[in-house]
Amino acid sequence: MIPHWKRKFVLLWVGQAVSILTSMISQYALIWYLTYSTGSAAVLSVATIAAMLPQGLLSPFTGAFADRFDRRVIMMAADGAIGLVSLGLVAAAADGSLTTAAILLALALRSVGSAFHTPCIQAVTPLLAPPEALTRCAGWSQGIQTVSMLLSPALAALLYEQAPLAWVIALDTLGAVFAILGVLLARLPVLRVGDAGQKLRVWADTVEGFRVLKSKRWLWELCLICALFSVVFMPVSALYPLMSIDYFHQGTQGAALVETIWSVGMLLGSVVLGFWGGTRNKVYTMLGSVLFLGVTLVLTGLLPPSGFTAFAVLTMLMGLSAPFFNSIFTALIQEKVEGEYLGRVLGLTGAIMTLASPLGLAASALFSGRTGLSVWFLLAGIGTLACGALAFALPSIRHCDDPAGPPVSD
Repeated sequence: MIPHWKRKFVLLWVGQAVSILTSMISQYALIWYLTYSTGSAAVLSVATIAAMLPQGLLSPFTGAFADRFDRRVIMMAADGAIGLVSLGLVAAAADGSLTTAAILLALALRSVGSAFHTPCIQAVTPLLAPPEALTRCAGWSQGIQTVSMLLSPALAALLYEQAPLAWVIALDTLGAVFAILGVLLARLPVLRVGDAGQKLRVWADTVEGFRVLKSKRWLWELCLICALFSVVFMPVSALYPLMSIDYFHQGTQGAALVETIWSVGMLLGSVVLGFWGGTRNKVYTMLGSVLFLGVTLVLTGLLPPSGFTAFAVLTMLMGLSAPFFNSIFTALIQEKVEGEYLGRVLGLTGAIMTLASPLGLAASALFSGRTGLSVWFLLAGIGTLACGALAFALPSIRHCDDPAGPPVSD
C-alpha cells in the first residue's frame, strides 16, 4: 500500500473522468452523425465492431507490457495517441470531408490505444490500495466514470445541435490532456511489477499469462460465460440509439435522455456498492445482478412502440445492475490473481469477451432489419438469464469467494 493512496487514487481518476466525459461526448456525436447520415443498423453494428475488435485482438498481448513496463508511461502514451487520432477527425470534419470510412478508421485506431490503456488502469489499484479496499475502490472508480457518462448524453445532444461537429470531436483531444495531467498530478510511484531489467517476451509472457488464467478454474469458466454474454448483449448496446429514435420515435433528445437514465442507474449502483461492498461471498451479488439484467431485457423486448416511459424505467434498472457485475468481477481478479500476472490476465479476460462480441453484432447487422429491433432485446434477455443460471450451476464459480476458498479441484 502506498502512503496517501486515497488522494492519489482520486487525482488519477478525476483526470480519467474528464477524459471519459469528453470521449463519450465525441462518441455520441459520431454515433448520431452515423445514425442520421446512414439510418442503417448495419453501419452502427460495424462501427461497434471497429471500436472493439482491435482491442480484442491486441489485449492478450498488451497485458504483457502492463506487467513489464511502468504503467504510468503506457497510460499517458495511450491517452496521447487517442487524442491525436481525434485531431485527425477534427481536421476531416472541419473541411467537410468526414466520411463513414474515416470514422470507422478512427474508432479502430482509438481501440488500439484502449488495448494498451485498459489493462494498465485496471491493474493500478492493487498497487495503490490495500486488498480489503479493492471492491469499494472498484465501485468508486465505476462511480467516477458513471458521473462522466451521466453528463455526456445531455451535453452531447446540446453541442451536437448547437456547435460544429469538429468542435465536439476536439473535446476528446482536450480530455486526453486532462487524463495525462491526472497521472502527473497524482505523483504516482513507478507502477511496475516485473523486474526493470527483465526482457520483454511478448509471446512467451502472453502464454504464461494464459496458463495462469486457465489454472484458476473459476475465472476461466466465468470468462467463457462472459464471452457468451457478450455475444447476446452487444447487439443491444449497438442498437440502443435506433431503438430510441426509430422504434419509439423520440429523436436525438429521447436517445440522449435514455443514455442519461442508464448512467443515473449506474451511478446509484456504484454508490451503493462503494458503501456496501457486496455480500460476503461477492459472487452472489455479481451473478444476482446478471439475472436481474436478464429480466429487464426480456421486459424491454416485450414493450410496444408506445412504451417509451417503461423503456426509460427499465433502462435505469439495467444501469443499476451493471456496477454489481463489472466492479465485482474486476475486484475478484485483482484480489485473486498474483500481481506479476495481473496485467496479462486482465488483458486476456477482456480479449476473450471482446472477441466474442462481433458474432452477435454481425448477426444484428444482417438480420435486425428483418426481425425488428425489439426482438434483439428479448433474445438478449433470454441469453443473459441462461448465462446467469449456468454460472450459478458451476461450483467453481459459485464458491470462488467463499471464506474457505474455492473447491479443491480448482
